[in-house]
Amino acid sequence: MRAKYTLEKAVKFVNNCKFIFSFKKNIFQKNIFLLLLFLMTNFSFGQVENVNSYLTNLENSRQDSKLSNLKHLLYDLHSAVYASSGEINVYGDMPTALFTDNNSINSLNTSVSLKNNIEIATIKIEKAADLNKSIDLNAFSGFENLKYIFILSEIDTTPSVINNLIRNDTSKYILLYKISIGG
Repeated sequence: MRAKYTLEKAVKFVNNCKFIFSFKKNIFQKNIFLLLLFLMTNFSFGQVENVNSYLTNLENSRQDSKLSNLKHLLYDLHSAVYASSGEINVYGDMPTALFTDNNSINSLNTSVSLKNNIEIATIKIEKAADLNKSIDLNAFSGFENLKYIFILSEIDTTPSVINNLIRNDTSKYILLYKISIGG
């Protein structure tokens, strides 16, 4: 019964689309339809971006200072906080990076005290069970200078699966990912 109802709705939608595109005077409706379709696809699938693509885009758009800052945060050694399995370890003064796993995210606001200078948070996905737990971005609300959230998957997955993990996206952060199996 449910399949019949869903099929009827789909047929109705297709018929409405045919109606919108059948008349020249419906140009306004066509534009609204295309705009809504564009917005739905961008907001549904455009949350998390591949880190290499993002770096290339920064380079191509000549945003050199932003590019060098992000490369520094991703690849250079600097003071950091490591929050994993309930343990917090701080290396250096005024850490600018946070490394955590999906199990520790919910306790970050209360357990990490040196969060004022943190600009990037790296979340490791190490096992398939991690893909069943959402990443609630509200857990980073106390990190005032946080700009980037980098999701590093060490297991085989897809960008859409990673995208579906994100909860409470405020668009406050640039969300990046990398799927790095065995390396």
